[in-house]
Amino acid sequence: MAHRRARGRIDNVHVAYIAVAAAMVTLAAYIPMFPVIGAGTTISAGMIVVPLVGILLGPTAGTLATAIGAFLGQIVAPYGAIFGLITFVCPTTCTLVAGLLAYRKWKTAIIVQGLTILAWYALTSIMWRGQPAAGVRWYFPFLHWASFISILIVGRKISDWISSGDTRKMAIAIFLTALAGTLSEHMVGNSIYIGLYQGPAQVYVFVLSIYWIERTFGALAATFVGVPLLVGLRKARIDVGPWALLPKSSK
Repeated sequence: MAHRRARGRIDNVHVAYIAVAAAMVTLAAYIPMFPVIGAGTTISAGMIVVPLVGILLGPTAGTLATAIGAFLGQIVAPYGAIFGLITFVCPTTCTLVAGLLAYRKWKTAIIVQGLTILAWYALTSIMWRGQPAAGVRWYFPFLHWASFISILIVGRKISDWISSGDTRKMAIAIFLTALAGTLSEHMVGNSIYIGLYQGPAQVYVFVLSIYWIERTFGALAATFVGVPLLVGLRKARIDVGPWALLPKSSK
């Protein structure tokens, strides 16, 4: 019986849901949201979609869906593929972190998020050596640190808040989850830009003034969409989301 229940599923998520989520991620690539300063490209509506995929499908099935959808998206909508064929790694990281938080693996999420911040300091200490504006590296990730600390404090509660049915708790949890995911994605993108494309420190002096607005807005937008979506899916008894897929005794 267990084998039958597992058939057609990945990490207890039906492959049909994974396919639908992948298609949504691909479609989101067609919808531009923000220009990427200095890159001649845009950030797509995937900023809203990919953390919700993690929340709904979890860190395994959700990450797979985003990896497939984002890879296809960068092919069909290449104007948003900032780093060419490796661009999909960035949104995939967002879904991974969001899925880990939503599915009670918050300690692993903290490790992943922390590693993205450490990678920033490691790369900038090497690549920006001797650059006049190199000092920006110390305070540029202020929002990343704020998110990291918030997850340290309330990370263990996020899954329960998402599953609570209390829209206020759900909103807080989705916002913190989406913010942690999108900021981890941001740091992976920064690491690629600096490590592979020798992105200069001077660029980040300007980016410092705008990135936190973009990322906060993206997390708020994901919250605005996510709360009614999750409430609706739960009422419809669709078997996605931590309330449906996690064992009741899981901690």
